[in-house]
Amino acid sequence: MIVITDSNIIFSALITPNGTVAQILKAKSRLQFFAPSYLFEEVNRHLAKIEELSPLNRRQLKAEIKAFKEAITIIETKDIPKKYYLEAYDIVIDIDFDDVFFVALNRYTHYKIWTLDTQLRKGLEKKGYNICITTTEIKKSLYKK
Repeated sequence: MIVITDSNIIFSALITPNGTVAQILKAKSRLQFFAPSYLFEEVNRHLAKIEELSPLNRRQLKAEIKAFKEAITIIETKDIPKKYYLEAYDIVIDIDFDDVFFVALNRYTHYKIWTLDTQLRKGLEKKGYNICITTTEIKKSLYKK
């Protein structure tokens, strides 16, 4: 299974490095992670806040971020065709504009978005878009044969 990794997944893994989300990201499994290049721009923008909340020091955080960069296939935002951004814009404008990159990548690839953002998930579902996957759903899929 391939999933698009939302920024809040990385935030969670950095703030709770022994939690379920971090374990899933670090596990050797048949899961593959994709994300728009915007993901790590957003992580860098919030690094000071993450550092305040995380038990990891800056050096450890940088090492974790590097490991996540290696585990996630990054799709350059410029490589996603404009038409998918226009679709995504119309979808997320009244939910959360910061998610436009993730929804555009979903429209382009049709992979579900792994997110902890219930406002995004519920907002998309309300509009008829069942394009998110929860951590619980991912955990269940890991244990299926």
